[in-house]
Amino acid sequence: MWLVTFFLLYSLQKAHTEDVGTSLYFVNDSIQQVTFSSTVGVVIPCPAAGSPSAALRWYLATGDDIYDVPHIRHVHANGTLQLYPFSPSTFNSFIHDNDYFCTAENSAGKIRSPNIRVKAVFREPYTVRVEDQRSMRGNVAVFKCLIPSSVQEYVSVVSWEKDTVSIIPENRFFITFYGGLYISDVQKEDALSTYRCITKHKYSGETRQSNGARLSVSDPAESIPTILDGFQSRELKAGQLVELPCIASGYPNPAIRWIKDGRPLPADSRWTKRITGLTISDLRGEDSGTYICEVTNTFGSAEVTGTLTVIDPLHVSLTPKKLKTGIGSTVILSCALSGSPEYALRWYRNTDLVVLDNYISIRGISNETLLITAAQKSHSGAYQCFATRKAQTAQDFSIIALEDGTPRIVSSFSEKVVNPGEQFSLMCAAKGAPPPTVTWALDDEPIQRDNGHRTNQYTMSDGTTVSHMNVTSPQIKDGGVYRCTARNSVGSAEYQARINVRGPPSIRAMKNITAVAGRDTFINCRVIGYPYYSIKWYKDALLLPDNHRQVVFENGTLKLMDVQKGMDEGEYLCSVLIQPQLSISQSVHVTVKVPPLIQPFEFPPASIGQLLYIPCVVSSGDMPIRITWRKDGQVIISGSGVTIESKEFMSSLQISSVSLKHNGNYTCIASNAAATVSRERQLIVRVPPRFVVQPNNQDGIYGKAGVLNCSVDGYPPPKVMWKHAKGSGNPQQYHPVPLTGRIQILPNSSLLIRHVLEEDIGYYLCQASNGVGTDISKSMFLTVKIPAMITSHPNTTIAIKGQMKELNCTARGERPIIIRWEKGDTVIDPDRNMRYAISTKDNGDEVISTLKLKPADRGDSVFFSCHAINSYGEDRGLIQLTVQEPPDPPELEIREVKARSMNLRWTQRFDGNSIITGFDIEYKNKSDSWDFKQSTRNISPTINQANIVDLHPASVYSIRMYSFNKIGRSEPSKELTISTEEAAPDGPPMDVTLQPITSQSIQVTWKAPKKELQNGVIRGYQIGYRENSPGSNGQYSIVEMKATGDSEVYTLDNLKKFAQYGVVVQAFNRAGTGPSSSEINATTLEDVPSQPPENVRALSITSDVAVISWSEPPRSTLNGVLKGYRVIFWSLYMDGEWGEMQNITTTRERVELRGMEKFTNYSVQVLAYTQAGDGVRSSVLYIQTKEDIPGPPAGIKAVPSSASSVVVSWLPPTKPNGIIRKYTIFCSSPGSGQPETCGQNERGQRESRAHTFAGVNVSPQ
Repeated sequence: MWLVTFFLLYSLQKAHTEDVGTSLYFVNDSIQQVTFSSTVGVVIPCPAAGSPSAALRWYLATGDDIYDVPHIRHVHANGTLQLYPFSPSTFNSFIHDNDYFCTAENSAGKIRSPNIRVKAVFREPYTVRVEDQRSMRGNVAVFKCLIPSSVQEYVSVVSWEKDTVSIIPENRFFITFYGGLYISDVQKEDALSTYRCITKHKYSGETRQSNGARLSVSDPAESIPTILDGFQSRELKAGQLVELPCIASGYPNPAIRWIKDGRPLPADSRWTKRITGLTISDLRGEDSGTYICEVTNTFGSAEVTGTLTVIDPLHVSLTPKKLKTGIGSTVILSCALSGSPEYALRWYRNTDLVVLDNYISIRGISNETLLITAAQKSHSGAYQCFATRKAQTAQDFSIIALEDGTPRIVSSFSEKVVNPGEQFSLMCAAKGAPPPTVTWALDDEPIQRDNGHRTNQYTMSDGTTVSHMNVTSPQIKDGGVYRCTARNSVGSAEYQARINVRGPPSIRAMKNITAVAGRDTFINCRVIGYPYYSIKWYKDALLLPDNHRQVVFENGTLKLMDVQKGMDEGEYLCSVLIQPQLSISQSVHVTVKVPPLIQPFEFPPASIGQLLYIPCVVSSGDMPIRITWRKDGQVIISGSGVTIESKEFMSSLQISSVSLKHNGNYTCIASNAAATVSRERQLIVRVPPRFVVQPNNQDGIYGKAGVLNCSVDGYPPPKVMWKHAKGSGNPQQYHPVPLTGRIQILPNSSLLIRHVLEEDIGYYLCQASNGVGTDISKSMFLTVKIPAMITSHPNTTIAIKGQMKELNCTARGERPIIIRWEKGDTVIDPDRNMRYAISTKDNGDEVISTLKLKPADRGDSVFFSCHAINSYGEDRGLIQLTVQEPPDPPELEIREVKARSMNLRWTQRFDGNSIITGFDIEYKNKSDSWDFKQSTRNISPTINQANIVDLHPASVYSIRMYSFNKIGRSEPSKELTISTEEAAPDGPPMDVTLQPITSQSIQVTWKAPKKELQNGVIRGYQIGYRENSPGSNGQYSIVEMKATGDSEVYTLDNLKKFAQYGVVVQAFNRAGTGPSSSEINATTLEDVPSQPPENVRALSITSDVAVISWSEPPRSTLNGVLKGYRVIFWSLYMDGEWGEMQNITTTRERVELRGMEKFTNYSVQVLAYTQAGDGVRSSVLYIQTKEDIPGPPAGIKAVPSSASSVVVSWLPPTKPNGIIRKYTIFCSSPGSGQPETCGQNERGQRESRAHTFAGVNVSPQ
């Protein structure tokens, strides 16, 4: 960025910046280009405004103010410029393709906007194209939208379509900032689609769709990189975003490396490398440079090189913004710029280019400083600094107000008395323009700044200058009359008052005074000390005042008003009474100087060639007196017919032969030691008007500018009036020409008609007068020639293909008129193309040309133009012919085929130049004729895909399509053949039967589903079976088997015994499983119970009776119908032998066993049995019958052991029937009767079964 800064300087005093009450401003000064469609028109508000309301006016860049053209251009009362829609025949480059600017003017000044380029864009025929591309699989493909250069500035890409569906940039698809389409990682299927770009005209809003382009995809092949899209050098503004495209093809895929100014790219978050290239956001100046994109693979490399230039937008700042200062000041305006250094500067004042003169100069390397010295009232106004670089313009402005800025004292101090050493401060405030500087004096002597006297001064925001005089330790000598004087470049003002310091009074030495006659003068008595009684003035021993021109103030100052030399010149005495009888005095001499007095003089009326003598006489004034002459501010030197003769108190101006160049203001200036005076008078040389250029008859061309020449001179400058008499006959009555924006009188008195109309035809009279002699006039006749103009033609029209079509074009203008027809850019020659015929006929003032198309064809859907040509101009009428016909059939594409439906997508190529109103789809079994077709009709034109449903699976169909517009139906599309996929069978297996085979198996038999419901090849079956007994979960178990034929058999094994099962069968094919058959039930055969009775108990009742009880086994284990129970039991003897196994059958759950052996161990088991047999026995349960009386001992033997004893021995009883506790031995003698107990053997002695006793019996117990 290049920045120029300058400071505001003032050569004499600082000027004060403040609000000057009125203002001008810009609503929007960034508008520098307006492009619009000729069919829409445009409204442009004035960028400038003001407060209070400013007068707004529009001008061409040439400085010509614009005028209203009916129905073409109009400036509204609010300053808005409107250009109406127009046809090509009314195009005027001065109106529709020109630079404009707008001004705002009020009492503050006048500012202008930057030039605004206003350009109309015509509706032109154009097409956009996309070319087919090639790419390798895995590489990148690049499609570009090719827009004709004639409309490239206004047409941009808004979207891309893939097969009529808008592409959303994501995954592999990218759209560049400049409208290109990139496809990364190209796949084979990308070649199946068509790609189109959609564009939009920025101003007309028209959209265009390109042709459909295809992508050819090949397999990767080793190759060097080839650049598909690159960038060129470009210039952009800072802050914008730029994309530098760089993409290449090649195999292996090339690597990309970016280089800037010979070095790798620096790390910066604003730089993004994408597949589309390098993107740089928020551009900065340091981004400028040379960029290289290198693409490399193992077989070679390629590169793209370009220069990026980033420029900062121009910005102008003019200081000060508002300046209010006094006439005579020096003003400096500084124009500070930022942005590109390559610019040009221009200065304007009140919208006019600044003209350099003795007051105004432009300085600086780039003309950035405007200097005004000794500024005059006429220099007030609005100043603008314009900087221009190529298409960029920036400006700023400043309001300068110049006024009489003579200083005036607005606040001051008053007289006071102080003691020695008592500090005091005096304040004096003054206003003026420029702000004045204040100085201080004591008794007419400037106060020297020292330790005891300090001053400070500052300027307030309202421009008031405030000054303080601070006396820190006053002495008697610091008393006296203090005076503050405010001075600037315009003048001065002063104020004074006495400050008394207590102490012995005295009078300072007084200096002699020189006064100017006729002016006032003051004489101060320079007394110091205080108190004193009085101050008195004397002249020639007389106490003053002694006349009305003398005033003595209380502070001792003597004022002499309108000083007179003879009366006021002399010695004056100041007498101060310091005690009742004591005075002190000082005298001062007053010398009076008399300024010159010029006697009045006048210039007599003068005519060309006369002699002129004008004396300038000074009637009074101190000698010596110097007399000089000036004309229009410039010193007059004798010569060229002008002679100046000067004497002691007189000077004469002599002109030997008066001419127009002698007109002007003449000033006689007289100077002496007292003053300089002047007297100014104007010399007017009167010259009657005469023609310099006389009007002559001339032609004007309708719609163009015309100048009726007439130039006069004379003095005073003649006033020229133009008059007009309509008609081509002798002029009957002239009327003043109304001066509007369209018609103006030029500075040379010629009449300018900016836009000649037919109504301007007639006689014109140029009449001039200036009050000298008689008026002059001269007439001329203006003939308006009409250029060839197309007055009527259709903008758009429609034809039907195959039918005849006529295109009419009406023109008017000066004859002869030639009408030429063109198709696109080609001239139509009926002799070479017999399909066209052209006829022309006159119709009053008009010529009608007819182009016949015999017949209209598709290729005629273009822009036709009729061109009318004569000697004065050419016009064109543009006709867009649309040839309508039935549409081309859609391009049908099968996107997806399923078992019962298919998804179609289609692309409508050519709509017949008529909106598609609908589509029809027809389909049939391939083996059928189209007479048996099915159809889907009246599909919405907004849809480009459809689903056809209710198809039969595993079938072959033919399908075709039609499109419709209001003209008719298209031909059928190309017939496509599709095969639907298989679907799950629609019918269940038939004739399902169940046959129980064993207690755990059931045989299932069935037949295949009906043929028409199989929906493909039956691959197998699923047999679902479930137990339907109470408490089962109801879920099917599934087994699967392959199909073997039309009849199938399957045996279900491992089923529950004697359980009811429900069975279903489903057929399946490759697509899925069909419906199941109805559930049928069967029960497996009975089996023996698989578990014994539960809770088996045994209870011994007596020594030979026991009760056995139990409960039924779980029903789920009965495996059949319970027929009864069997109780199996057997005895276990002490020697380990088993007794005979016995069983009892019962239907009850309790049985009583009788006849059991006493005190015997038994094993008991219980089982349940069904028709199939005995079930599982329960676990062995042991029981012992109760004890009973034992049986007799066995093996009794008695052996006498002595005469009185017998040894008895025995064996245990065969059936002890319990535990033998003891034996009782009974004995008796023969014949004795009952036996008696003769001995016992206890249980503990059972091991010894012998006993010696006398007796006869032995018995166990």
